[in-house]
Amino acid sequence: MTHGDVELLRRAWDAFARGDVEAVAQALDPQVRWYAAGDPAGEGSCRDRDQAVAFIRRALAEGLTAELLDVRDAGERLVAVMHTHAPAAWGRGPDPHGELVTVRDARIVEMVIYPTVEAALTAAGLAADHDAVIESTGGRCSATLNQLAPASPEP
Repeated sequence: MTHGDVELLRRAWDAFARGDVEAVAQALDPQVRWYAAGDPAGEGSCRDRDQAVAFIRRALAEGLTAELLDVRDAGERLVAVMHTHAPAAWGRGPDPHGELVTVRDARIVEMVIYPTVEAALTAAGLAADHDAVIESTGGRCSATLNQLAPASPEP
């Protein structure tokens, strides 16, 4: 991934945080896919930009907020470390999660949502490095991210 891809992702999530749906839409490919890992056709999956924009509008209207904590380079993809604050009815926990993002031709073409940062890093073929994530997030969410530390090998 290029620096431009990382900046595109950051700008898109910054726009989401501001409620600027049009700016988010500009970052999305017309055929963007946004879905939960392992369930690309599941309920709530977005199969194009119109569906993604409709989801974003509904999420913002219902009070969802999201903060991009970190972006990790995974070669052809990016891992976005996200912290969302969802309405209680959504049934989401407070812990950060990961999204595996693919960018092509300066547009986001796919976002796969994983329930944990560790799962997204594993799917991307990256080792879970809790120290790097904690440093990049300014120490926030350290209790959750400490769980990502690999067990020390036995001597």
